[in-house]
Amino acid sequence: MNPPSFTLISRLLVLVCAVCLSACQTPLNDVRAARFSAESVQAPTVQPRALALPLHASADEKGLTPESLKQANAMLSQQGRLQAQTLTITPFNARGETLAKRLAKALVASGAKEPQVLAIPSDATRLEDAKRHGGDLELQSDALVISMPECGLARANDWMVNPYTAIGPLGCANRANLARMVSDPRDLARPRALAGADGSAAVLAVQRYQEADIRDLIDIDFDQ
Repeated sequence: MNPPSFTLISRLLVLVCAVCLSACQTPLNDVRAARFSAESVQAPTVQPRALALPLHASADEKGLTPESLKQANAMLSQQGRLQAQTLTITPFNARGETLAKRLAKALVASGAKEPQVLAIPSDATRLEDAKRHGGDLELQSDALVISMPECGLARANDWMVNPYTAIGPLGCANRANLARMVSDPRDLARPRALAGADGSAAVLAVQRYQEADIRDLIDIDFDQ
């Protein structure tokens, strides 16, 4: 059994060490944080963005050229979820007018909101621009888009020598993953109240658990 004086001294030493460590924590953090500027922290931003793309009719005038379809898919992917985009289709000639209706139906079938199909513009300047680009119609997308810088090493040529400072500020990958997972980009810029819960469903789940009436998970056999 340890003498009372030795136990008391041990406790005092532990307390002194804890105080010393807590006192050193703030200066050490300040020294490390001073190595990075506030501008180097890559935080996602939410801002409205409008993109427009001229589209070309195929030779048989029954659809769009493969290149136009490829570019349209790429543009819509850059704008986030298709359901959250406001789409506008502007034909520039008779061929574009016919394809505009078909394109609108195809977009709705893919999950988009009903696009606005405009008439052929009467503005001569607009038509001249369309001829210069060679498009038969134009697809425009307006949406709120998350802008997230790509994460990488701050100094790629120095990370084996000074790994701490070469990596840069931590948390970039985590912030980038969260920015890509949100269903509504505005959730990164403002708070939102939770939707109402289904109390009946919650009660039934607890009741089945208490009565040992647990539902089995679906077992899918990919070999069949």
